[in-house]
Amino acid sequence: MTPTMVQRYPVRLAASGIAAGAIAARHVASQCGYPNAIGLDMGGTSTDICLVHGGELRVTTEWSVEYGYPIIFPSIEVLTIGAGGGSLAWLDEAGSLRNGPQSAGADPGPACYDTGGTEPTNSDANLTLGRLGTSLAGGAKSLDPSLAREALRRRIVEPLGLELAEAAGAVVKVANANMADAVRLVSIRRGLDPRDFALVAFGGAGALHGAEVAKELSIPTVIVPANPGVTSALGCLLVDIRHDLSQMYNHEVATIDADDLEQHYLTLEAEASERLRHEKVPADRAVLQRLVSMRYRGQWRSLAVEIGSGPGALAEAVQRFHEQHEREFAFRRDEAAVEVYQLSLRAIGTTPKPVFAVHERVNGHTPEPSGHRDVWFEDTGWVPTPLFDRLTLPAGTAITGPAIIDQLDSTTVVPPGTTAEIDESLNILIHLKETSR
Repeated sequence: MTPTMVQRYPVRLAASGIAAGAIAARHVASQCGYPNAIGLDMGGTSTDICLVHGGELRVTTEWSVEYGYPIIFPSIEVLTIGAGGGSLAWLDEAGSLRNGPQSAGADPGPACYDTGGTEPTNSDANLTLGRLGTSLAGGAKSLDPSLAREALRRRIVEPLGLELAEAAGAVVKVANANMADAVRLVSIRRGLDPRDFALVAFGGAGALHGAEVAKELSIPTVIVPANPGVTSALGCLLVDIRHDLSQMYNHEVATIDADDLEQHYLTLEAEASERLRHEKVPADRAVLQRLVSMRYRGQWRSLAVEIGSGPGALAEAVQRFHEQHEREFAFRRDEAAVEVYQLSLRAIGTTPKPVFAVHERVNGHTPEPSGHRDVWFEDTGWVPTPLFDRLTLPAGTAITGPAIIDQLDSTTVVPPGTTAEIDESLNILIHLKETSR
């Protein structure tokens, strides 16, 4: 929205940061040729997960802010869980290992930051396993491995009787399992198979965990954007102006008069066009998309599907409803009466987008590692692993795991048994072994 419209609808700024990350995830996936993608934005305290299907982000009207206050207007659907670099590893009353949602936060921070934190976090576990180096942000932040090990020994190793590496690996594994479960909620629960998607891993910690989360879900490809730590900010450059209008319209499909339905949509379109004109959107950049929410008679749950105009538009929308209902809920009832619940309209003012550089591939390039260190992986134990500076990797570079790729705003882990390539947009594509269906 423009600042003027924000004054009228300030509540629509809620969760705008994670929405920008979802938009960026869709853009990055599209760059790489994937219309289906799952965004995994893992930062310091939380992970935000979104889903792109057929090039479209899911939209929801059922969400809330802290303490359960509902916000009932359309928003990009993002599932947030307490899994970040600062999430605490702890034991519950039964002695089981847990991860988050509690976080060390910025103050006192992970134990390895040496700023007063004494509880083990995901960052401490990754540092202990060699996946993180002893400095972050180009050397601006030093990490102390001894403090990380001490926190893990006191809270996890000794109570559970584990080896240090085994305990740190378990901390990371629980975090990955939590994120994988969240991905299942936005995909399998919707009748969608994660194996048909690419995983876009970004945020400061997303690239550390992305490949192992993908392995847990049998996702074949992980995409790490060129600047994962600021990918959400990139999304702010890619957004269009958008308004969502709706109107209640409770009728059975069999009783709906097509002319009456058309008149209701024309009324919504007139209001939408006025809003876009108020925001100085040229007519040739205005896009209006009609949607209709439907349900089987007697149900309370409805599904929104696109609807066109003209005499056959409603019948075509009913067919889309049956298909979407079958995909999301595993059944359809073509013989049942269908009710229209709500009419909706998306008013989009497309904005000029930045043009991103396309880099020429350097075929056959074999990168020189900047060093080596031992890194622990569950399947192999400790492995001497090459370290690469991402700024030195041109398009066309191919790397066989294991490898660690460092950059100013993130660290990418390429596990054993995977391969990574740099594409023309300088994204890293990590390919996992194909999984039989």
